[in-house]
Amino acid sequence: MAMLLTEAQLCEVRDRILRIAEQQIALHGVNAVSLRSIASAMGWTAASLYRYFSNKAQLLDYVRTAVNNRFSDAIEAAYASSDDVWQRSRAIGDAYIDFAIREPAAYQLMFAYEAEDCDKTSELKQAEHRSKQTLTRYVRDLVNDGVLDGDPELIAHAWWAAMHGLIVLRMSGKLEDSPPFDLLRQAAARMIMRGVRTGGGAGPLQTTAPSYGASIIR
Repeated sequence: MAMLLTEAQLCEVRDRILRIAEQQIALHGVNAVSLRSIASAMGWTAASLYRYFSNKAQLLDYVRTAVNNRFSDAIEAAYASSDDVWQRSRAIGDAYIDFAIREPAAYQLMFAYEAEDCDKTSELKQAEHRSKQTLTRYVRDLVNDGVLDGDPELIAHAWWAAMHGLIVLRMSGKLEDSPPFDLLRQAAARMIMRGVRTGGGAGPLQTTAPSYGASIIR
């Protein structure tokens, strides 16, 4: 008969599985990872791992939930680092880039892998909602303070798209013959900023459609 684990022991085992799964995803990619390969790396049988996760999709949901929450922890810490909206904005941009560079596999798991909402656990949906909110809240502050003019989510989405594109190009080695990454980052942000800065000539950026928010910095 299998030994019953306490809640603390269960969390400890799941965290160990999480670390192994993330290591394998980083080394081999999502498609190459299986419950059997993770069990083998842990010195377990595949049947033992099925006690904790019934299939690969459930395990990936668990990993993606953890990744989104780690990301949100980093962005929220940056948000709390200053009461000045511009300093806060810069800190969030730095934290975003640092996470992507420090944890490239986790970053790609967040933004390059997707599943249908109906197949996601409630924990993953909550973690994804949290991460999206961290990347729009500071832009909403800039709009509410009268610094920017336009729809906060659309502005945040535009900034995120520019930053994400630069990060993906950097990860794939496509910026080797380009200007320095930080210079490209600042230039992209400055160009977007000119269009949404209060009193700018381009007028406010507005939308009535829902959008995905994220971050790049002045």
